[in-house]
Amino acid sequence: IDDITFNNEPKGLCDGACQVAVDTGTSMLAGPSDLVDKLSNMVNAKDDCSNFHELPNLGFQIGNTVLNLKPDDYMDKSASGCSFSLM
Repeated sequence: IDDITFNNEPKGLCDGACQVAVDTGTSMLAGPSDLVDKLSNMVNAKDDCSNFHELPNLGFQIGNTVLNLKPDDYMDKSASGCSFSLM
């Protein structure tokens, strides 16, 4: 992929060099731990879900197309709180 976006704004995390693999046998998204940690810090989701409705769409830019995930797609939200679901 070319980059990772927040609300369609490129974040300069890939420099066109992020590699991806598609595995239809899992429902989890995974990536290199340093990149996932960086994304988690940038998203800045509160453990108590207090800013859930302010979280950005997390997008994967491929050429001129951005494939977006909404917070419901990349966050685990339960009665006990919220957590970033990428590993």
